Order: sequence, then structure tokens, then C-alpha cells
Amino acid sequence: MSAVQGLAVMVVGLILVFLLAGSVYIVKQWEKVAVIRLGRIIKIVETGLHFKIPLLDSIRRIDTRMQTIDLRGQSAITRDNISVGIDAVVFARIEDAVKLILRVQNYYDAVSKYAQTSIRDIVGRYSLDDLLGSREEISRELKKVVDELAVDWGVDIARAELQDISLPEDMKRAFAVQAEAEREARAVLIKSRAELEASTNLAKAAENMKDGNAMQLRILSTIDDVSKDQSNTIVLALPLETLRAAGIQGIAAMSSIRPKYQQG
Repeated sequence: MSAVQGLAVMVVGLILVFLLAGSVYIVKQWEKVAVIRLGRIIKIVETGLHFKIPLLDSIRRIDTRMQTIDLRGQSAITRDNISVGIDAVVFARIEDAVKLILRVQNYYDAVSKYAQTSIRDIVGRYSLDDLLGSREEISRELKKVVDELAVDWGVDIARAELQDISLPEDMKRAFAVQAEAEREARAVLIKSRAELEASTNLAKAAENMKDGNAMQLRILSTIDDVSKDQSNTIVLALPLETLRAAGIQGIAAMSSIRPKYQQG
């Protein structure tokens, strides 16, 4: 064999090795691979070791894991003409690789653009007050609207969420003033209820104190309470009936005699 023939055999061998190496591919567990032969999808293969025909077959890998589509800083106008900023997120997963390849060029960008348009349309149906109180409802509606279109692309919208609603500065100040006024109103209402309950109890207590014995017991209880601190000197002017009820007969007698002594 001449040197030229040997070189030719070596070149052919290297070409065959490269072709054989290019015909083997591995599909990861989170992937699906479309095998395209002469411009046509012939099969979808899943996890494992696979072969393709060199020069005739090409492959396209599809990641089937959940994708997060971030929709931050979306501006929208409510039904009552107030501009708000919306931060949302959409979670999407590829279910049909054939539809994805044949019907949409860049599904991530397509879903993102359509979700942005849908957010503006949905927010425009709500007033500001309803918008702030209907986040879950709006999230469900956003998921439904985007999913109806994305399903034709082989994409499943698993979930959509409104993360934040940003208000203009003047609206933030107005809401702060309103919230402060509502807190003050609740405080006044609670205080008035407490005063009404206290006055009702005092009225009942006054009705019970019409009985002389009850009044005397109350006075004696008060004396007992204030006399616990022995450092204080307390001077009380008490009715004779209270002193007699307490058993202080001597003081009561002196109190009744003193005016006669002064007259003499």
C-alpha cells in the first residue's frame, strides 16, 4: 500500500469516526428531543441513549421543566382612569413538543407579550378599589386567558400571580389619610361604647345605692381601702348612721352630745 492510499484510508476512518460520534446523542431526564429528518419531525424521543442518521437527521431539544415568565413594571389604567403599575409572574411548562416547534418560534417571548396585553385588558375592567381587593380573581382570570392561547402552542400555564400593585404617590398619600381617618373613627366608636357601658353600670350602681345599708357598706369598704397605707392621715366626715352601723357608739355619742355642750 502506497503512502497516498494509507493517508486516504486514515482520512476515511476519521470521517467515519466523526460521523459515528455525531450520530449518538443522550436525552436528559427533563428533556424531550424532536428528531427532524429532511425538514420533517419524524419522532419525539425521551430519556436515554439514542442514534440518528448522520447528515439526514437533526435534533431539537425541548426543556420540559417549569419556566418562570417575569412580568415586572407593567403599566395599566383602571376603569376610573387611575394609572397603576403591575408586577406579575406566569409559570409555564411545555406539554406538546411538536406543537411548540411547528406553531411558535419563541414561546417564552410570545407568552410574555400576550400576558402583558391581557393584564392591561383585565385591569381596565376594574375600578381601583375593586382592583386592590380582587387580586386572586384577577390572577385566575389572567391564567385562564393566557392558557387559552398557549395551549395551541403546546404550552400549559400552570399558574399566574399578581405580585404587587403600585400606586401613584398622590394616591398613596390619599390612602394613608383615609386609613388614618378610619382608625380614628374606630377609636372614637370604641371609646363611646366603653363610656356608654360604664355609664349604664354607674346608673345601676346608683340605683342600688339608694338603699341606706348598701351606701354604708360602700363607705366602709372605701375607708378600708384607703387606710391600708399607714403613712397617710385621713380625716373623714361621716354620717352618724354610718358610725353606728360600724359599731363606733362612743364617737357617735360624743358627736350627739357636743352640740349641747357648746350651747351650755
